[in-house]
Amino acid sequence: MKSADFDIIDAQIHQPAPAVPFGDDVPDDLKLAINVELAREAMDSVGVDATLVVAALPYIDACVARYPARFIGVETFMAKDAELGAAVERAKGDDRVIAGRLLVTDFRTTELSEAFTSGAMDAGFAAAARVGLPLFLSTHGQAAAMRPLIERHPDLSVIIDHVGVSQHPVSPPRDDPWDRLDGLLGLADLPNVSVKLCGLPLLSRQAYPFADVWPNLRRVIAAFGPDRLMWGSDYTRLRMAEAGGPNRNRGCLYSESRDMLLHSGELDRDAKAAIFGGTVKRVLGWQPLV
Repeated sequence: MKSADFDIIDAQIHQPAPAVPFGDDVPDDLKLAINVELAREAMDSVGVDATLVVAALPYIDACVARYPARFIGVETFMAKDAELGAAVERAKGDDRVIAGRLLVTDFRTTELSEAFTSGAMDAGFAAAARVGLPLFLSTHGQAAAMRPLIERHPDLSVIIDHVGVSQHPVSPPRDDPWDRLDGLLGLADLPNVSVKLCGLPLLSRQAYPFADVWPNLRRVIAAFGPDRLMWGSDYTRLRMAEAGGPNRNRGCLYSESRDMLLHSGELDRDAKAAIFGGTVKRVLGWQPLV
């Protein structure tokens, strides 16, 4: 039985792995297959229909090959200049990939990366705009710095990761995790910009349902509207957070990331339908067969 009368699409997971590492005698293809099943089982357990996999291509390949109706890849590009442009063009022709991702900041410092400030990523933006590959940008609080490149490519679909702010873990903790939110809100006038509501529990100082995120979340919803927002659990990273005491240090639950929005009275049914899948389908052009 579905948990809602609309599809629930998770816009970000990374590759999960068992708590006890594999031994050296386990073949790589078997490791990948097991890790695909870990993701699929987690999705089934909380009522997620489909997901975007932000991972290395071998894992994306394993996911899509095993469950093509439920998984699609987002490729993170590490190349620069002309090589980056070529990588973007290749990804556009890859049926396993629906979008690309650029790490425009260093998550360890939350400062803009040298590749971005030097212009070494410009070719990637240009190629993505030319071939029509949406780009996710990992800004860690530097969303405002994206405006010149986004304005240069008004037909390029850009999605700002992690509500545009830095999140711990893995970035350094901040006294106020929302202190750079204005940089994201300043992009709301650009119609080709969407936002991923990703890792929201990590921005809360409270237990589920994380009520203290709503004053700032309302600002994001008011600025962009539900049709430009997409939910991402990032549950593989949530597991790194400290929670639950010494015998259960597994972080926030996958279900809590979903349910804080799905069962919230702050959003009506149509807003939830957009945030939980409608925006992914429209912006990325992906129709999972769920």
